[in-house]
Amino acid sequence: MAVTLITHAFDALAKSEKEAFGAPDHPVLVVQHPIGTVKVEEVNKRADAAFDKLVELLVETRTAKD
Repeated sequence: MAVTLITHAFDALAKSEKEAFGAPDHPVLVVQHPIGTVKVEEVNKRADAAFDKLVELLVETRTAKD
């Protein structure tokens, strides 16, 4: 089971890649862009904010496979 993590700047690319690779239902977690140029404290806040959605995607993916 996997979830792809991207920033919103790559949302359109992720959608087209999922289609191109035949995985339109692959879960993608989109977070605020950018990541690389912000302070660690801000990255930690964003990670905390995204955590519940990550867990939700993982549970949905697992449930769909069972």
